[in-house]
Amino acid sequence: MMTRTLPWTPPPAMDVEALPAGDRWDAVRAAQSIGERALKTLGDATGAVIQDRHGTLYWLVEVGSATSWHLRQVRVLTELSDERTYLGVPPVSWTEGPSTHWRVLSRPTIT
Repeated sequence: MMTRTLPWTPPPAMDVEALPAGDRWDAVRAAQSIGERALKTLGDATGAVIQDRHGTLYWLVEVGSATSWHLRQVRVLTELSDERTYLGVPPVSWTEGPSTHWRVLSRPTIT
């Protein structure tokens, strides 16, 4: 799986901010055990990753790029026609737990 970094940076905030999936990015949610293996496998090829206080990992991916994925213990968060999904996005300076934090920061796209 190839993951591209997004031309998006987290908003300047003082706390976790609930932002809607499907606007600037979709999020791929993985249980901690699955997510840790994915991080190890992807290495430097991974994109931006948020870890919540429970250990769940969320990859920010291009809108629509993962909607056909059907993987066990993985869920794609995106905008649906009848509901909105939000993800808690931490300030860019939060890079360590135990609260919601960035495991991998969003990097500028290289062209």
